[in-house]
Amino acid sequence: MIGYLIKNNFKIMFRNGINLIIYIIGPVIISAVLASAFSALFESYESVGDFKAGYSIDEESELLPYIEILKDIGEENGVYFTEYDQGTAEESIRDHNLGGFVEFGRDSYRIYKTDDAKSEGAILNYLVSTFFTAMISGDIGDYEIHIEHPDYAPALDSTDYYGIIYIVYFGWLAIVCAAGLLSNEQRHRIPERLQVSNLSAFQIYMSRLIPLVCSVALSLGIAAVLNSVLLGVHWGNILLSSLIVLVLIIAASSFGLMLYEFTGSMVAAIFIAFALIWSMGFIGGTFESYIMSSLPEGLKHLMPIYHANRALVELSSMGKSDYVVSALAIPAVIAAICSCLAVGCAGIKRRVR
Repeated sequence: MIGYLIKNNFKIMFRNGINLIIYIIGPVIISAVLASAFSALFESYESVGDFKAGYSIDEESELLPYIEILKDIGEENGVYFTEYDQGTAEESIRDHNLGGFVEFGRDSYRIYKTDDAKSEGAILNYLVSTFFTAMISGDIGDYEIHIEHPDYAPALDSTDYYGIIYIVYFGWLAIVCAAGLLSNEQRHRIPERLQVSNLSAFQIYMSRLIPLVCSVALSLGIAAVLNSVLLGVHWGNILLSSLIVLVLIIAASSFGLMLYEFTGSMVAAIFIAFALIWSMGFIGGTFESYIMSSLPEGLKHLMPIYHANRALVELSSMGKSDYVVSALAIPAVIAAICSCLAVGCAGIKRRVR
């Protein structure tokens, strides 16, 4: 009996295939539009290497006896100072392709940098200010300055980012794909008819969950392939990424069906799910990249969608992620809790009727 019901629910979902088509082309279109629109925000960070810095110095500058020491320390840290006493600082930067320029006065200094050399400017400012402090304190003879260049995560491509996270976002809205099935049940009063069958509340629940999960997984799988072929999205570890997406689809489907059991309305379930998922997406990096988001980390970690986004994007860019476990565990717990609540609610309804 349950096998027949699952098969019938599959037919109903594919008969109302517009939702499935939206699930296939929706992520592709949105990913393409946003990847193009926000590509500039994902310009790669490149660790600053060696660069040239110009300087000019007042003949009465207190730093004059120490300028050679500064040049030696700068060279040890990849900053090569060259004196330019002709023209302005801006002209020297432009004409000699400098990373920055320092004007040393009698007892002060001023640093110039270009808009596209902010990292070089920060290094130059740190180097000179630290050196100046040491000179004033009288510790310049034994003073050492070391500039650290930490390892940075590989640069993210906007196409990879949006091509991945919108698969996640659509996956969490899985209940939308069940609209045709649930509206058909309400129209033909299927729940009331099933009360006279020997099917349990759990079996009826699974007859909805299995077709929903399979339909959404198939649609998003096709969308992911199209993203890779048409947009060039890289998924990193495909098997692990697929598992993460599948688990979140199960969680999202369970969550949506729980809302349907609680509200008894397909429209209300979709509305509540959309509101909650939109909020999770807003905090978890669906609309503004989590990399650039100024929201507190603790708040982002409360959002299940953030863990999936973070794990999948890092698997794509680095081949590994510390968020894989949480991206699998949190949706699994959500699926278990929501399934128990949905089945329990359905059982109570049957006894009341």
